[in-house]
Amino acid sequence: MNFPIMAHLVMGYPSLAESLRSAEQYIASGCRILELQIPFSHPTADGPVITQACREAVEREQTRVEDCLDLLATLRQRYPEQEIMLMSYTNRIYHFGLKKFAAALLSLGVKHLIVPDLPVDSPIARQLEGITLVPVLAANVGEERLARLIDMDFDFYYLMSDFKITGSTFSLHPQLARVIAAIRTGAPQARIGIGFGISTPEQVRVVAQHADVAIVGSALIQAQQRGHLSQTLQTLVGYSAS
Repeated sequence: MNFPIMAHLVMGYPSLAESLRSAEQYIASGCRILELQIPFSHPTADGPVITQACREAVEREQTRVEDCLDLLATLRQRYPEQEIMLMSYTNRIYHFGLKKFAAALLSLGVKHLIVPDLPVDSPIARQLEGITLVPVLAANVGEERLARLIDMDFDFYYLMSDFKITGSTFSLHPQLARVIAAIRTGAPQARIGIGFGISTPEQVRVVAQHADVAIVGSALIQAQQRGHLSQTLQTLVGYSAS
C-alpha cells in the first residue's frame, strides 16, 4: 500500500481551469488528501514558489474566494469520496465572513481547514463552527502549548519538518521526535502530517518512519511548470512504505 501523500495546490494558478485539471491529476495518481489553497497575495508561511503562484492567482487571475468554492464544489461532485482539506490565511476568510465560510465548507463535505496565521484556540477560530482546524506546529512548540493543543482533541496535526519556509531543502529537526511522541501518547487516534521541503521518494521514506502523511506542495507546482507533473506524481505517490 502506498504511503499517503497530501498534495497541495494553489487554486487559480496558473488559472482556475488549470488548477482543476491539476487537482484531477492528483486524484488520478492516488494522492490520499488534496490540500487546496485559497490564494493570498502575502502568504507568510510559504516559500517563493507558492508565494509567486498565489500572487499570480490573485493579481493576474483575480481569483476570489467564491471562485475557489465553486472549484471545490466541482471536485466534490466528481469525486465525492476524495478527502480534501482547505488551506487559507485569516485575511481572506475574515473578509468573506467566518460563519458564511464555515457553512460553505460544511455544505461541500470539507471539515478540515489549515490557517497558518490563525491560532487554533483563538476567538476567531471559535467562530468557524463545525470546522476542524489543523494545528500547524514547529519543533520548538512549548510543552505547555503542546499539551493544551493535545487536550483540544484535534484529529490531524501538520508538523513543519524544520524551521524554514515551504519549498526549502528538506530536513527533519531533531526536536520533532518530542512533538510526535507527545501527540502519539496524548492523541493516539490523530494523524500526523509532515511537510515543508519534501520533493523526492527518499524524503517520503524518511517521513514514513515518523508520521502518517507526507505533505508535498512546491515540488508539485514546479513539476507542473516544467510539464512533468504526471511523472512527478507517479514517482512520489508510487513509493510504497511496505
